[in-house]
Amino acid sequence: MDVLGSASQVLLNLSLTQKREQTDIRALASGLRVSSAVDDPSGYGIAQRLQTQVNGFQQAVQNVQTANNALAVANGALTTITLILQRIRSLVVESRSDLNSSTDLANIQAEISQLLLEVNRISSDTTFNGINLLNGQFQTTTPYSLASGNGFGYGAVQVQSPLLNANGTTPSSTVVNADGLGNPGPLVTLTGPGVPPPSTYVPNFITFTVTGYSANAIDPDSGTAVGPGVYVQVQAYSTNPAFGAAPLYVDTSAVAVNSGPLGPTFIPNPGSATGGGSFLDLIDFTLANLTQQDVGTSISFEVLNPPPSAPANAGPLYVQNGPQEGQTTAISLPGVSTADLNISDISVLAPQTVNYQNIVQGQSSSNNIPAADAEIRVDAALTAVTQAQAQIGAQMVSLNYDANNANTASVNLTASVSSIQDANIGATVTNLTQQQILTQIGTSVIAQMQVSALQITALMLNGIGIGVGAGAAPIA
Repeated sequence: MDVLGSASQVLLNLSLTQKREQTDIRALASGLRVSSAVDDPSGYGIAQRLQTQVNGFQQAVQNVQTANNALAVANGALTTITLILQRIRSLVVESRSDLNSSTDLANIQAEISQLLLEVNRISSDTTFNGINLLNGQFQTTTPYSLASGNGFGYGAVQVQSPLLNANGTTPSSTVVNADGLGNPGPLVTLTGPGVPPPSTYVPNFITFTVTGYSANAIDPDSGTAVGPGVYVQVQAYSTNPAFGAAPLYVDTSAVAVNSGPLGPTFIPNPGSATGGGSFLDLIDFTLANLTQQDVGTSISFEVLNPPPSAPANAGPLYVQNGPQEGQTTAISLPGVSTADLNISDISVLAPQTVNYQNIVQGQSSSNNIPAADAEIRVDAALTAVTQAQAQIGAQMVSLNYDANNANTASVNLTASVSSIQDANIGATVTNLTQQQILTQIGTSVIAQMQVSALQITALMLNGIGIGVGAGAAPIA
């Protein structure tokens, strides 16, 4: 009987069983079927690559959440600015009453000026993690245009029309005899390329009003008799220092009826004592043919510099929203200072006036012109801020979809990693029980083989003892 050979085979099987048992115990203790490359080299490599993507998606979700928090801060600041602009607008409306004294207007203007300072403070101090959000450094496009709505672009400037009359009434901008044939048409038609020379252009609020008719109209400036004609008053208002000695330019001209379109026309430069051939380009326009029936017709234009473009070094705020390089989203945040919103110099104070020769005529009896200018510009600023909030809201919605997509991908990839690495607890417990039984059986077999070996050894020794010497005690 080959006892030693059988014992070796049993010991080998027992060793293999114990190794498998140790593997199952380690899997149950860690929960992992593959905890190192030794367990499954190819599976381990695949699992690690998938886990890298899972980690990337999870961090992308965190990035998106942080970006959403930053946008929430910016949106909150814009909400505050909206409330401030609403208050400013209410103050402007309050000022548009001739029942206000000069002291009342000064008090209103003082509050407006303080609120404008607050807008600038919010614009410069709204930060997230030390990064300024609303100073324009992340502005990549112009998020609004002052030429929106019923306005229209005018080359290098922005023009809105029609607007309220200086006294707050709704103007009638249609004249009776626009083309000389009795067909109604616009009082003023913009002409020319709309690109005034930069050295002679200033933004302004300008109104045209047909104030009266005379059978023998005489031009107030030149003294020229034009015959039957209407009087057209032009009022141009600007707080720009280049405008002249006073912010309100007022001039009335006599225009012969049915004299054909007049223009294009430039306003004489208020900075020159007599004009001297120098002109300040407020707006290029053409007056239509006018008749006595057009008295009372009025139209106004707000002519402003274009909305500021993004700074030269501005760029979007990039946030990585995926696990791979290049998977980023760009966030644009506008600048909302008073300069950005074109409201830094609004005023509701009654202005001084000058004539076409830049001679100061005295204090205006009403603040309606500057208040109308302020109201229009604040309305445009409110529109701009509202559009900026809409843009931020759209970006937040987009980022939320990014986060949802990244979470879904992370969950699915985690499931893939789990299917490769995680232990099947039920199968592993069953296998461990099997190996424990085999170990017990193997151990028992070894024990039995040891007993058998002792018996065989004893028999051999007894046999040897009998053959070696007489008198040996026989084995019972």
